[in-house]
This record gives sequence, C-alpha cells and structure tokens, in this order.
Amino acid sequence: MLNGNRKARFPLAQEVAYLDTAAEGLPPSGCEQALGAYLHEKYRGTLGHERLFEAQLETECLVARLLGTSAENIVLLANASEPLNLLANSIEWRPGDRVLVTDLEFPSNVLPWLRKKALGVELEVLPTEQGKVELEHFQSRITEKTRVVAVSLVSYKTGTRLPFLRELAEITHRAGGILCVDATQALGRVPVSVEGVDFLVASGYKWLLGMHGLGVVYFAPDLREQLRPQTIGWYSVQDLFSANRFERFIYNDSARSLQPGMPNFPAMYALKNGLEYLLSIGVDRIDQELRPLVAELREGLLDLGTDLLTPCDSKYASGIVAFANADPEAIGASLQRAGVLVWVGDGRVRASVHVYNDRTDVQRCLEELRNILPS
Repeated sequence: MLNGNRKARFPLAQEVAYLDTAAEGLPPSGCEQALGAYLHEKYRGTLGHERLFEAQLETECLVARLLGTSAENIVLLANASEPLNLLANSIEWRPGDRVLVTDLEFPSNVLPWLRKKALGVELEVLPTEQGKVELEHFQSRITEKTRVVAVSLVSYKTGTRLPFLRELAEITHRAGGILCVDATQALGRVPVSVEGVDFLVASGYKWLLGMHGLGVVYFAPDLREQLRPQTIGWYSVQDLFSANRFERFIYNDSARSLQPGMPNFPAMYALKNGLEYLLSIGVDRIDQELRPLVAELREGLLDLGTDLLTPCDSKYASGIVAFANADPEAIGASLQRAGVLVWVGDGRVRASVHVYNDRTDVQRCLEELRNILPS
C-alpha cells in the first residue's frame, strides 16, 4: 500500500488526520535541507549564482516531467494568479469577445477575465448541475466569439475533475479560442496532460508539497507565437547586453518570456524537494491507490445524510470531497478539537486526501462527523 510508512515524512500527519491539502499542503521531510542548500549558495554571493540557475532548470525539468512536456515550455512565477493576469493582459481583445468559465471556478480564474468587461469583453458563466458539466454543454456555448475557455481541471469547490480536457481543447481550437487551465487542485495529485492545452497554471504550496511564493506555468509553443507578454525584464529577453539594447529587444523563445526577473529561489528549492518526492512514487500510482479512500469518504458522507457537492461518478473523482452545510465553521471547529483538519467556509465542508493520508484518517473523520452531525 502507498502509505505504509509515508506518514513518517510528514510530522503533522502523524499527529492529526490532516485532510486539508486543497488549502495547504505539507512539505515532506527534506525541505529544511533543501532550504539550507539554497542558503549555502546565497552565503556564497555571486559565486552561488551558477548553482541557483542550475537548480531553477532542474525544477523546471521536474515540472515538465510531471506534465509530459519539455522544460522550455515551463516557467516558475510567483503564484497561479500572476500568470492568469499576464495571459488576460496579453490578449488583444475586441469588443464582443467572450470568455467562458463555469460556476465552479475559484475567483483567481474569474477576476482577470471579469476585469476585461471595460474593454467590451463578456464573461459567460456556464452553470453546472449537481457539481458537474458535460462536454456538450461547453460545445453549445463555444462560438467564434469565444476567445478563451478558462477551466479548472479539478474544482476547488466540489472536487469535480473534468474528464474531457483533450476533447474540450479540440472544440475550443476549432472555434479559434485559447484553452486556459487552472490545475492548482490537480497537479501532484491526479495525472495531468497538457495535450491540447494552451496555458496551464498551478500553485506550488498545495498538492505539489512546496511553499508559498511560487507557481508553475505551462506556456504552449503555439500560443507563444501568437502572444507577446505584457511584462518584460532582463530574464525574459535574448542577448541581454546586445550592442543595440537601447533600440530593440527580442523575447526569449521559451516560456521564460513571461518571467521578468529572478524567481523565488528559496521556494523553488522547496518545490524541487516536493516534486522529487512525488515523482519518486508516481502521480498515477498516488491517484490509483488513493481512489478507494476518496470513494470511502464520499460514501461515508452520503450515509451520514450530508448534502454532497461532489459528483458520485468515479470519472469525476479527484482528491477532494465536499458537502454543503449551514454552519461549516462549527463543524470545522469540532473536528479540529478531535484532531481532524478540514477546510470550512463558503457554506461547505471540504476534505482532501493526499499521499500522507490513509484509511485511518478517513475513518476518523467519518466517526467524528457521526458524533457532530444531527442524526
């Protein structure tokens, strides 16, 4: 089994049933040494630069491996919101253009598009039914006016995983649109492919087991040919000290064209540590071996009579299960006192299962909820 002795790498997971990765992941042991390795190079001043730049490339390569792509398509930015804004600000919008999202999106994947309303851009919200949306629902809304389809691969709200990303990409591209994917609640926990995806972002501090201040971005080559980023700095251009640098510049051919300056190296070292750990197991294996726990959690919540938000069909399953409740904060406080950590708010309770969880965590959560919820 996956979790035989893996809790040993995560001190908090040994003390409590930690079911809150969708809000905050736990770095594996080794993170302190990773940060120490960064400090060792920082203490060396400019003598440490070469190793810092090597570590950046190594981290980009690990992300590329996770996504099944080339490192030249990967860039490390401050978070997931920054690149979403960069994309929204780099498109040459026309009045009447549309951006299609669903009602399952986190505000980070809504606000950059909503802000373009001042340019005559319409934000179209596709309603979901029982926590899910079908491919034909997207197809009926995508037209030649649809410049961007922006979706989360896994919804922060319900845990719904989109099972038809490649097909959605085909429909979007036939209409001449861009497919933008927020993989924050997916990458590191479920298999993610960038086949057909134009732009993908993910936070580094949740399922990727990193720290705050760093997100990963996939910037497809075809999209790089169409767009020029509306930001620039010494990191993002070729031939930095060219003779005519006061007259012209050329963006990097790689995804680093999005990066104006040095990345957050400490967070990068921590992310590298988390990625190495995840890849040593394999995300496919993590997903397959945790599926029974997620199913048990969902079925247990259903037996308790909760108002489940997470679809029952396994094709939509991710690491998240959520239910609606009129007083989620009270439930969360009671669970925390009993040593079970989940996320509460926005009228719901959300539990998330990752590599450091096992069946005892799920059973403990369900047992405590049985004592808390009215019978």
